[in-house]
Amino acid sequence: MSVSALSPTQFAGSLSGFLQVASVLCLLLLLVKAVQFYLHRQWLLKALQQFPSPPFHWFFGHEQFKGDQELQEIVSCIEEFPSAFPRWFWGSNAYLTVYDPDYMKVILGRSGEHDMLL
Repeated sequence: MSVSALSPTQFAGSLSGFLQVASVLCLLLLLVKAVQFYLHRQWLLKALQQFPSPPFHWFFGHEQFKGDQELQEIVSCIEEFPSAFPRWFWGSNAYLTVYDPDYMKVILGRSGEHDMLL
């Protein structure tokens, strides 16, 4: 009769059994966080699909905005995209940059929850 490494008899009181359970729980937590990241990113992509933006990396976002030429890159985006454009920072973190007064009136005039950085 052979005993499997994952059998419940080995889990009782052994350090290796505890480490196996802990590693399985860590992998499950990692999987849950990866699914949360994916679903949040899909929600953001759907919410911001109406706003055109320069191409961005799926994980690093708009890394070309960082550095010495950041202001020139933003000015070129303002010239290319007339009212607003989303700036992606890392995987699921985006900020909508609005610079058209009519867009701002519509956004600020809405009732409901406002989660903005001013």
